[in-house]
Formats: sequence, C-alpha cells, structure tokens
Amino acid sequence: MVCRAAEQQAPVAAVIMEKKLGHLELGTSEWTLLEQVRAVLKPFKTATEALSTDRFPTASAVLPLKYVLLSHLKPSIGDSAALNDMKTKISTDLEKRYNPNKDAFMLLNTSSYLNPRFHRLIHLDRDQQQEVRERVKSELMVIAEDCGGYEEDGEVAAMAKGTQEKTALGAMGDLFGNVYQGAESTDASGRPTVDIGNVLQQEMLIYESETPLPTDSDPLSWWKASGSKYSHIAQLARRY
Repeated sequence: MVCRAAEQQAPVAAVIMEKKLGHLELGTSEWTLLEQVRAVLKPFKTATEALSTDRFPTASAVLPLKYVLLSHLKPSIGDSAALNDMKTKISTDLEKRYNPNKDAFMLLNTSSYLNPRFHRLIHLDRDQQQEVRERVKSELMVIAEDCGGYEEDGEVAAMAKGTQEKTALGAMGDLFGNVYQGAESTDASGRPTVDIGNVLQQEMLIYESETPLPTDSDPLSWWKASGSKYSHIAQLARRY
C-alpha cells in the first residue's frame, strides 16, 4: 500500500482535491517520509520473496537475511526522527527472532554452513562460528562411522604397492621403514589406520576456504559438481 501510494502521488492528490478532502492532503515532508518508508521496507519484500520460493532450499538463508536486514536498519545521517524511530522498532522486534539459546538457531546456522553461499558464517561472532563448526564435525563423525570409517581404496593401495616393489626406491623404503617418519599405527591386519577426525577437519578447512558463491547462484548445482570433493560434508548437506 505504501508503494502504491508513493507511485500514485499525483492521482492521489488530484482525488483529494476533487473530493474536497483537504484534511487528508499530504504535505511535501510527508510524501518524502513516505518515500523513505518505502525504501526501508523494500528489502523486507525482497527477503520475503526469496524465502517463499519452492525451487531452492531456503532455511540456510534465514539468518544471513536477518543479518543483512538488521544492517540495512542502522540509522543513517539525514534520517528524520520518525524514520529513526521506525528503524529502531523494527530492529528491536527482529533481534528477538531466532534466539541464540534456541535449537532452531543452531539448526539454521548449520544449514547456512552447508550452503556454499553462506558457509563462512559472517553473520555470527567467532564463538558462535566455532560452535557451529563443532556441531558440524560431530555430525560428520556420525556419518563417517555409519559408513565404516575412512579406508583407502584396496585396488588403489595394491597398485601403489606393486609399483613401489618394482623400484629401487621401494627397496630403500623397506629398509628404512618408518624410522624417519615416526611410528605409524596399524590395525589388526597390519594396515595403516587413519585418524578420521583429522580427515574431517581437513575436509572442513578446505571447504571453508572456498570462495562463497554469489548469493543469486544455485547451491544445489554447486553441490552436484563439487560433492565428490567433499564427500562427508556433501552427505550431511543432503540431510539438511
């Protein structure tokens, strides 16, 4: 309604004059304020439309959008008292949404982490970012355990071993063993064991170093192309 009134300023003024409704006539300052109100509310319309789509997952965008909207509501030089009051009241109400102490807050932030557009979590402070990463890692550990842990592909390992045995360097490797590499733990069958926690940590660090996608990009297409690079995180993303 505010947008329509601002767009139809001339027709509205004409009707007021024709109907002799002078007490309803808006002054220049009031029309200016109406334009400013429209500018303040425009991002909320955009956010509503973005979250209303059924083409892409939107839970991951909820808290980043809240962060952007709150930034937009910061007072600006030249704002009138009425506009500042409006921004303050909207900000106060918006701040109450998705309390950090509620489960929904962590759920939504985990979704944001798994979205390559928002995975750097700049809408959170450092402690909150670390809390989200710890939750993600704990869920990744469950996935890894369900999949039987991390094991080197048997065929690849056999090929590597066969190649090594055919070279002089392979013989030297047998002679020195792990003397210069430190003791390596093995399982009951003598195969080297891998610290799955370190594997997941490295996967997360590499994922977090990815340049964020433009916010108008499709995260599902990105995961389709990059899922094999981050196998554990991709499995978790599918759950969200």
